[in-house]
Order: sequence, then C-alpha cells, then structure tokens
Amino acid sequence: MNIMKKFLYFIILPILILFILYFYLPLKINPLKNGSIVLKPAPVTTYTNVQTKLAGLHDFPIYRNISKDGGINAFTSTKDFRNGLLQSLKSAQTKQGRFYQLTVNGRQIGWVNEKFFLRSKLLAAKHVSLTRNPYYSFPVRDAISYIADKHGTLIDPKKVSASQNFVNSTTPRKFTIKLKYHHLKTTINVHVRPNLNEGITVANRTAIAGPSLVKTFSGSSKSSSPNWNPENNYQPETKINRYYDNKHNLMITQFYQPRFYSLTPQPTPLNQIGVIPQGISLKQNQLTVSYFSEPNIEWGHLVTYNLNHLSDPLKSQNLLTMKWREFKNTSRNIAISPYMKLGHGQSIGMTKKYIYVLASSNKEANPDKSEEIFQISRKNYQINHLWTIKVWNRSSYYPRYFHNACFINSHLMYVTFHNASKGLYEYWKLSRNGNTWMPTEIGATQSDFVKNNSPLQGFTSSRSKFYLAFNDNLFIITHPGKLIQHYQFHTLRETEGIAVENDRPYIELARRPELLQIKNQQNKKN
Repeated sequence: MNIMKKFLYFIILPILILFILYFYLPLKINPLKNGSIVLKPAPVTTYTNVQTKLAGLHDFPIYRNISKDGGINAFTSTKDFRNGLLQSLKSAQTKQGRFYQLTVNGRQIGWVNEKFFLRSKLLAAKHVSLTRNPYYSFPVRDAISYIADKHGTLIDPKKVSASQNFVNSTTPRKFTIKLKYHHLKTTINVHVRPNLNEGITVANRTAIAGPSLVKTFSGSSKSSSPNWNPENNYQPETKINRYYDNKHNLMITQFYQPRFYSLTPQPTPLNQIGVIPQGISLKQNQLTVSYFSEPNIEWGHLVTYNLNHLSDPLKSQNLLTMKWREFKNTSRNIAISPYMKLGHGQSIGMTKKYIYVLASSNKEANPDKSEEIFQISRKNYQINHLWTIKVWNRSSYYPRYFHNACFINSHLMYVTFHNASKGLYEYWKLSRNGNTWMPTEIGATQSDFVKNNSPLQGFTSSRSKFYLAFNDNLFIITHPGKLIQHYQFHTLRETEGIAVENDRPYIELARRPELLQIKNQQNKKN
C-alpha cells in the first residue's frame, strides 16, 4: 500500500505542479505558454527558395512558436509590417491552418497564419493604351502588377501564360489579352490609338549657348561610402558624409537607405531588393527609390521611405540590430512594391495618388520604338494605367527616345534628349489629354556639359528650372536652356537620380544607396 502511495505521489505531484505552473506562472517565464517548450511540435517544412509574400486585407497575430494545435504566445500583430518585405523559408501545417515563419525586412519575427497573405491573385492593368507605331510591339506581361499563388507566394511574371505575348501597334484596334497562371485568370484590354501622326512634331528650338565641358568620370563608381566594401563587410555607416565643392557649397547625407538582407545566398531578382538604386522621387518628405538586384535589368522594386518619421540619417540601416520598438516604427514607414517592370528606373515621379515611371531601356541608344509610362497606385503599388508614347522629329528617321523624365502631375511630364550629333541637350514637354501624350520642344542648350561621354544620371524640374545631374556634377538650367548654376563635387560615386523639394536639390548616390542634400552656402551669406 505504501508503495502504491509513493507511486501515486511521484506521478500525481509533478502533474499537479505542472498544472499550477501552467495556469499561474506569468507568461514571460512560463515556458509552455511563451513557446519555449512545445509539447506537440508541428512538422516544419523548409524551402530551398525564399517565399516572398504580400499582405492581404486583414491583420493577424504573430506568434513566438507553433504546435500541432496552432500558434503559441501571440506577442504582436502584423499591422506594423504589412507594407514591408515579407518573406519566409519555413511553414507548418496545424489544426488552425498553415503557418509561416515570417521574416520582415530581413529580420525574423515569428509565426503567422497564411490567411494574412494575399492569396490566389493575378493582377494586371485593366487598360493599356498604345500609340500607333509600326516599329514597336507591346510585351503584354509588362502590365502585370503581381501573381500570388494559393499560399500567397509571389510568382515571376515570366511564368504567366498569355493568349499572345506581344501586341503590335501598327494598326488601330482593340485587343483582349487573356493571362493565366494555373487556375488564376485575368484579362488586359489593350487599345492601339488611331492617330498615326500622334507624337510626330518638329524640333525647332534654337539652342542657347551652354557651358564648357567639365571633368567627370564615366562608367561605374570608382569609390564608395566608408563601410560599403568587403574589408568592412558592408556594415552600416556610423558617420554622415560631407562633400564640398570649390565654392564651399556642401553636399551632406540626409538618409542612408537600409540594406534588405537576403535569406538565401543567391536570391532571384524577384526576391531581392536592391542593392542598385537607379532613380528617386521626393514629395512631402516621402522618398521613393527604384532598386534593381543586377545591372542592366528592367524589372525591379520601388521602395518608399517616410522621412517625416525616419528622420535620423543613420538609424534605418540597423534593421537587424535595432531595438524591437524602433524596428516596428521603422518598418511601419517603409513600403515595398512587388517585382515589376521599371525599365532603367531612372525616370520616376510622384503625385498625391500615383507613382509614374517612364520605363525606358538603357540598352537602347535612340530607336524609333515607343516607350511605356506606368501609373502606379501609391496606396498598394498596383498598376492602374499604362500608356506608350513616341516622339519623332518630322519622321521615324529622327526619333527622340528619352532616357530621363520627370512628372509634374498626372497630365504633364518633362523629358530631355541628348542630341549627341549636334552636341546639345533638348528639353521637351509632354501634355496628356485623355490617353494621348502630345510633345512640344520648349528649350535646348548647346553643350554636352561633361567630358568622357558620361551619360545624364538624373533629371527633374522645379519652379521653371531643370536640374541635370551627371556623375559629380549638377547643372541648373532655365526651361529655355540657359545655365543658372553649376555644382561640382568629388565623390567618385555614381549619381543615381535627383529630386528637388522646397528649392533644395537632393542627390542619390550609389555604393551605398544614400540620399544627400546640396546646401548652397553662397545663398546663405546673401
């Protein structure tokens, strides 16, 4: 009998203690409730390729761990992370459905139900309007915003089948293009506009004498920010950069953009954000940057940073090491697009509702092809509308293919064209009426501006002035083409876009992606 009592004592007492501990120990030190100990572990599937996701319409709890029964210890919500880079390498099937181990902006967070993700969606621009051009056919997959499979994983648009791959823009006609990925289907309505003379005009502005050619470098960057190199393992910068020109004007760091670390050694372009910036737009302290994972590709990502809240130039680099509260705040103010067609990504602009992209190709010199303009929602990065334009001087023998553009509003854009054979830069205005973009040449400068055939790296307009950014050089020009001001700095880093806000020029540099403001010291003294 005593043996039986002892047996029951040693069996029941631990169970009783565990029962008491489970219900009365605080969550923080309760290993069963906080997920440190899992009594019924769920079998976990590990993927060789990164699963990149988009947030759905609703928020869900994020759990520290999972079991066969579902999530354990919900400690936060998805609401602060829905616009970030959402990725996973692991999933588990539970009684509450499939869960994914969520990584946000390169940092592992916890487990979330797959119902959080946008699933089984194939979305494309519903309306595509093409200018008539016998020398151009539209690649229909360019109109795709994203494809998410039944588990919410983004799919490369190349894997979508189409009823036809290209739409020839020779003859006015309406097309309905059917897109399909497994059971997902959608349609694109493509309209070739009827006016054959649309975009054919005369380039007849008399060029204003410009500056003598100045020194710059051509090709890729010859230098980098201090830590952007193998010796320093590309670690975050700890100091801001200051560059002075020979007139004591200052170009100073405003914002180092964070590096989005990959979960695998060799991610695909769809899953990798950056690290190559190509263009910027700045509106009310909202900075949008186009990023590409490799040089000379035409599909990439747009990332918008809310600099009203990300005001420290250094902190946002430290996504993997910053405190949890700071990470939540930083992630709340970063929005990342799906993988989409951006062309060279050098010509972007913002209005209140939309991001505009002139998706020209830097592989083309001056073809007679059309160029694509994307109207993308700032709210969700979905392609709302897509147009093509062409500009020819009298005929297709003298095309104007634009590599640099800026958007003033939904009906007005400015572009520039380097007429290398005549040693001048032309400035054009394109005005939209309905679906038609009509070109007018408004100015020209008789100068190539820089030596070495170094290309223009950024272009924008503000208050009737054009800003032309080359490597280490910025020229400010009147709309007719007269030089107002020239800045020259010695960074030996590629310029990757320019923006102007409140009359202050901002330059994006490569290696590492960095936004800098130019401060005119001469104006300060006056």
